[in-house]
Amino acid sequence: MSSSLQGFQPFDSLSAAALEELSPKLAQKTFPKDSYVFTQGQRSLGYLFLVVSGLAEIIIRSDAGSSSVVGLRHPGEFFGETVLLTGKRYPASVKAVEDLTCYLLEKETFEKMLRTHKEFAGYFSHILTDRLRDLYEEMVQEQPAESFGLSSEPFKKRVCDIMSSPVITCAPNTPVTQVARIFSQQKITSVVVTAANGKTMGLVSERDLISKVLALDSNPAVVNAEDVMEKKPSTLPPDAYFYQALLTMLKQQSKYILVMEQGRPIGVVTIGDLTRARITSSLAIVKAIESSGSVSELAEASKLINNVLVTMLAEKAPANEICAVVSELNDSITKRILVMAEEHLADAGLGLPPIDYCWLTLGSGGRKEQTLSSDQDNAIIYADPSPGQEDKIKEYFTALAGYVVDGLEACGISRCPGNTMATNPDWCLSLTGWKTVINKAVYSPNPDSSRQFSIMLDFRPVYGQENLARELREFTARLFRIAPMILHHMAKDDLSHRVPLNLFKHVIVEKSKEHKDQVDLKKAACVHIVDCIRIFAMREGLSETNTLERMNKLVQLEALSAEEAEYYEAAFQSLMMFRIRENLSKVSSGLVADNYINPGKLSRRQKTVLRESFLAIDRLQSFTSTVFQVDGHL
Repeated sequence: MSSSLQGFQPFDSLSAAALEELSPKLAQKTFPKDSYVFTQGQRSLGYLFLVVSGLAEIIIRSDAGSSSVVGLRHPGEFFGETVLLTGKRYPASVKAVEDLTCYLLEKETFEKMLRTHKEFAGYFSHILTDRLRDLYEEMVQEQPAESFGLSSEPFKKRVCDIMSSPVITCAPNTPVTQVARIFSQQKITSVVVTAANGKTMGLVSERDLISKVLALDSNPAVVNAEDVMEKKPSTLPPDAYFYQALLTMLKQQSKYILVMEQGRPIGVVTIGDLTRARITSSLAIVKAIESSGSVSELAEASKLINNVLVTMLAEKAPANEICAVVSELNDSITKRILVMAEEHLADAGLGLPPIDYCWLTLGSGGRKEQTLSSDQDNAIIYADPSPGQEDKIKEYFTALAGYVVDGLEACGISRCPGNTMATNPDWCLSLTGWKTVINKAVYSPNPDSSRQFSIMLDFRPVYGQENLARELREFTARLFRIAPMILHHMAKDDLSHRVPLNLFKHVIVEKSKEHKDQVDLKKAACVHIVDCIRIFAMREGLSETNTLERMNKLVQLEALSAEEAEYYEAAFQSLMMFRIRENLSKVSSGLVADNYINPGKLSRRQKTVLRESFLAIDRLQSFTSTVFQVDGHL
């Protein structure tokens, strides 16, 4: 029977030993001519049917009662796989055109093959992915925002609902004095610069006039619109959602968005439009952050982040975009505190920064994957000091780090339990100091330092001289190219803890009194996707830090198949959504957001999503162990 299986895709990808092991688990059954194997709407029989001989036809019955043949299955082909993987009822009937002999592969055996044989599983990846995504979408629709105990607002707004139109335009050679008159006469704060053929060239705002003309004492009479315009303004289509406009403004640090349709500007959205579009103005947090004059004011502004999360949940925003907004808002808070810190140190007699430096956010912040439970992970990198200046410079940045870490804690971003913060001397180093640390981590790896090293690899510059971070990134990438064995050690570190699934592939919960019957979605699940994808990213020398961006880049480089990446992405999005919703629910009940969830309290659909996501991680870990040859995990 094992030799017969070699005629079936994807069984022909299995080794001879795997086929020999599988053969005894196959049953054989013959269906007489004109009999039905199963009928449309019937529950799954729990088998994959492989046609050995004969011919089967796939029949669909319409609502009107008429039937039509939509396909045939010949020897060497199979049927029933979609229902086997999705658990849904049969969408069509299968009838034996002539005596039909099939091998029957049980669901349990089939699922084991998916878990243990990558190429075999890859053949069915699109079905697995579609199943997980469908379950995820259904889960997202289950729970209204009001269940989080926070006020809901008008949702599902699109930028076309809040934009200002029609768009006021001017020619590129329009003097800025005339642009200023347009602002005054039209009571607007921006104009779009267009060429004679109507093509958009840029945008001029009141801020441009102030910062590029008046503040520089330029002669307005000789400055035109094209001299001060923003040449690449942010743009969105008219059907983009409210939260997408917010995310665009945060990412690009822009106050204006051009709404474009068929290459033409049809409206402008400002940060004020976003604020006015909400009854309670929860998104005024952006303005509140910028205008805060003290850490206490900033702390009050940061409390609105929960409302932003509820808003985005209600608008059915995907988990990665919710995390991106949280991360961008935390970046804005961090930047504002750093400005305050520099001013505070100057007033205290320490002066301005004595040397170039860059503030780095690490871990989930570096990946832009922060949720309510995220704590601080940060560091400072500063330029190499001149001889004799080390102590003075260290004193300054120690004081700076203390102010910022205290400020972030006051704003609700708790201190890192592992002390991965710039206040720790090990995380406040010169460029050369950091290179020495990373060099040691690559050439002399040990289990104790692996986790800290992984946190560092996700660093992202938030404030200061980004060239310092760029040079450190390039240095790290070179080390990975010339010392690839570090990848093996990183894989071994992650695989020392597998995703918690038992022999029957059900989620294992904790037995401890504090978290009895719960599972930590961050440390037991999400971390493995992050770790494994990071290892592949480091092998390819990628500069991206976000997990999903790394996946997309790996697909482009053909280091990861598109089918596999989509499967892992669906699992990651599902788990992150679980974390966001569970943490919001706990915060609204006065509890601490801790990433723990009790699977026993989930709906049947949610339990299925959780298990399917864990199975995807199990597969990713197996794939990682194979590629990086980690003994004992193959």
